[in-house]
Order: sequence, then structure tokens, then C-alpha cells
Amino acid sequence: MKNEFKIIPLGGIGEIGKNSTLLEYKGDLALIDFGFKFPPPDLFGVDFIIPDYNYVLKNKNKLKGVVLTHGHLDHIGGLRFLLEEAKPSVILGSDLTLGLVKENIPPKLKSTLNFEVVKPRQTVKVGNFEFTFLTVTHSIPGSFGVVVKTEEGRIFFTGDYKFDATPIDGRQMDIEKLEELSKSGIDVLFSDSTNADESGLTGSESIVGQSLYKIIEQAPGRVIVATFSTNIHRIQQVIDISERLGRKVAFDGRSIIESVKIASKLGYLKLKDNVEVELSDINALPKKMITIITTGTQGEPMSGLVRISNGEHNGIKITKGDIVIISADPIPGNERLVSEVVNKLFKLGAFVYYRKEDGIHVSGHCSQEDIRFMIDLVKPKYFVPVHGEYKHLVYAKKIGEEEGIPSQNIVLLENGLGVALADHKLRKLPRISTGEILVEGNMKFPVKNEVDLAHIGERKELATKGVLLIIVFLKKNREFARPIHIETRGFVLPRGQEGDIIREIKVEVERIVKTFAKKGDFGNISKEIERSVKSILKKTVKPPMVISSVLTEK
Repeated sequence: MKNEFKIIPLGGIGEIGKNSTLLEYKGDLALIDFGFKFPPPDLFGVDFIIPDYNYVLKNKNKLKGVVLTHGHLDHIGGLRFLLEEAKPSVILGSDLTLGLVKENIPPKLKSTLNFEVVKPRQTVKVGNFEFTFLTVTHSIPGSFGVVVKTEEGRIFFTGDYKFDATPIDGRQMDIEKLEELSKSGIDVLFSDSTNADESGLTGSESIVGQSLYKIIEQAPGRVIVATFSTNIHRIQQVIDISERLGRKVAFDGRSIIESVKIASKLGYLKLKDNVEVELSDINALPKKMITIITTGTQGEPMSGLVRISNGEHNGIKITKGDIVIISADPIPGNERLVSEVVNKLFKLGAFVYYRKEDGIHVSGHCSQEDIRFMIDLVKPKYFVPVHGEYKHLVYAKKIGEEEGIPSQNIVLLENGLGVALADHKLRKLPRISTGEILVEGNMKFPVKNEVDLAHIGERKELATKGVLLIIVFLKKNREFARPIHIETRGFVLPRGQEGDIIREIKVEVERIVKTFAKKGDFGNISKEIERSVKSILKKTVKPPMVISSVLTEK
């Protein structure tokens, strides 16, 4: 149907992270968010993963806008890479969200883009779309839910949310406007479902402050608090508590420092000059007077907390009496990394608060009763759970059914598999070709799944098996110019058998070289050497990656 309003998730469905949704109507495109997710531990060398935006590139002249719900990296972290290849007419978001986006975009690229700050309840017309922005409560200020209106109907993206009656900044969910819009009719509710398997309402951020106060008040020495760099509400609470207890606050890490700078400038974070100290000055103060705020809640290799736990941080060394607070839950898949950090910190002499029972973290996402309340407020005809693993989507579907939405009106999507709205009726669309993009530095590798790339497979093999290198030097007449060179890395031969195995390998390599020399064709010699050597090694050990190189004098 020509004028259908299409809504297609590019990321964030069946996973935690890289949230992005494509909107298409009457030849115009728009995106809601464009984030990244952290790679699993076995994707060696990959920095992060972003949505596959090939569909957008093919239609980049139709991209009218990018709408940003809030400033967390799982919603804005991939934007820089998209904007290098596709420039929308406008990028919309709160002042804090756009401030955080601009910080991660090179100046030359930034100068070519059109950013527009939007306010709560503001409506903006972009191409054939009409966007209305509503305040929602989340763990970062300037968070919006977005109503999208076309001639075919009206939909509501909640963004990340929870119903918090006592938010740190006093800005509550705009329930009044939601009720007003629901009376006019919302066809489809696209709701966050990250905690749909958690009963009750998600706890208020203010509860965390009470637990943090007790821990910091009783701390005998320094307190090191790890949190997400964009969790402005959590950072504010740590600052306020430290000030009340006569502590100075030092910030560790570029991302934290930049977030604090931007949020302070825009009035979202209040920090007195006499409270902040430079990290380089902390050793001149009594330990009881120091609070350090850093990153590393997910065990990220280069983060402040991980470097501290490894004894590699230039400015912070753990000493007896230090208290470490990891004020976040591990993202699924990061549990082992975080556990390793916790154990290392304990061994260094710190006491670490990291458990749910410690009360040092609440989610910024909706639990079961939040979702029920949202459905009751919006009263949608159709319900589409988003932003969660598949188990979360299923739980959210169950909640929708319990709230009276017919089962056939609740749609579970997948990345690339969207829906279309026409005359207020919703239907599923055929899947578009999509996958994800692995980012390494400034390089991007589009893949259908995370195991597609040969070099990733090779890294896994190197990491788990090690490598045995064989180098053969030949003269022009195909005679050996020097002895066969064998070297290993990350791999050891059985003790006492090393000499015998190496000799057997050299004899076999010499045989293969002479055989190929007689044929006068060295085309596949390396593959034959590698295959034969692996066969020899299999007799006694789990064989490593074998790499051979035959070099001939010119």
C-alpha cells in the first residue's frame, strides 16, 4: 500500500542496546534514536556494535530527521557513524541530549549538521511526520517520549521510562499530557520492556540516595563510585552526599568529565566550585575527605575502575580502607567481567558494594506495574513491546493481554521485521535486509550476525588455542636456504616431548617442500603444510592455529 506508515526496528529488539527505529511515510524517512551496544567478551577487538543502516543509505536523500529520546549511548552512541554517510535535514532532542551528541562528533562533521533543541510538549513538523515531545522519567534528564502523527494514525514511543514519584530533578512524567493525547486516540504504543519480567513498580532514584548516604557516611577512607557517565541523577546524588559529609569530589575519565561539564553548563547538574578537586590533588587531602566518581560498571577494559582493579591507573591505587561502590547492574553478558573486577578490588584491600541488597542502584526502566500504568494511561488499540531481550517482550505481551488488549493486537517484532499503519489499522511487514555493524576504531564491518567475519573467527582461535608459526626459506633452485623456523605463541607442547614433536614436524615439512618442488608448483603448499602439521599435533595435544609461510629468494 503506497501511503502506509511504516515502523521498522533496526536495533534494540531481542537485545539490550543499539536501539534504533526507522519511520517511513510518503517517501520520507526518519529515525528514532541510533545507539550502540557493547560487544560480548568473545568478539575480540570489537569496540561496539551499531545497527545496520544500509536501508537508510540507499534512501539517504529521503532522510528528513533523526529524533533522539535521551542521551544514553545505547540510543545515541552510533549516531556519529551514520552521520558520516547520511545527513538528515534536522536532528531533534533535548539540550542535554544534543550536547552529549555533539561532544562525540568531530568538529568538521558537526559544522555541517542542523541540530534543533526541543522543549517538553513541543510539536515539530519534519517532512510528512509530526513529532510531539513529552517528558518521561528516566535516569538522565532531558528524556522524552515521542508521539508521531501521520495521516494514517498516531503512535507513541515511550523511550526509556519508569513512573518515579520523587525524581531527583523534580521533573515527573507528563501524565496530564498523556491522558489528553489518549483521549484523542493513540493507535499504537511502542513501550520499553527492559524490566517486564520484574514485578511491581521500579524503585525511585531517591531511594538509592538513602543507601549511598549510609555507606559513604560510614566509610573510613576514600569512596570510589562507579556509574555510567551519563547517569546524571546518580552523579548528582553522590555530589550532594559528599558535600553534606564534608568530602571533596574528583572525576575520573574523559566521558565522566565531559558529561559533568555539559550537564553543569545546561543547569542539569549542580556542583559547587569548592566541592570539586582535580584527581591529581587527591593525595594531598585526608582520605576521609575524598570521593572519586569513575566509570567501569560493565567491566569495560579501558575504563577507570578496571584500570584501578588491575593496578594500572596512574592516579588511583587501592589502599586499605577504600570503599568501592558499583552503582549499576551488569548488562546481560557482562556479569563475568564485572565479577572479575569485584574480586580483584577485594584482593587489593577495598570493600566493594555491588549487590542488589546493598540498595545502590535502581533501574531507569519500567517494571510490570509501570507498563500496566502506561497501557492504562495511553489506552492504545495496538501494543508493540520494544527495547528488551525476547523474554522481556514476551512478558510485556502478557501484561498487555492482562490489561485487556486483544492478543491479535499485540505484535512482537524483530530487528528488520516491522509493521505498517494504514487508516488506523496495523499489519506486519516483510523483513528488510538488515544485520549489524561491528565497529573497530574507525573501521566498520557490516555482518548478518556476530560470527560472520573471518578475522573475528581467527581472533577467537588465537585467543583460545594459540598459534604455531612455520617459516621455510628456499633458494632460487628450491633448495633450503636455512633451517626450517618454528615458533609458538600462546601454545605449549607436552613437557619432555617438545624435541620429538618439533623434529617430526620439520621432517614432514621438508617432505612436503621437496614433493611440491618436484612438481614445480608451490600454489597450495602452505595449506598442505598446515593440514599435515595439525594432524601430527592431534596425536598429543589440542592443535593450535597453524600458519606457514614459504619464502623464496628473488
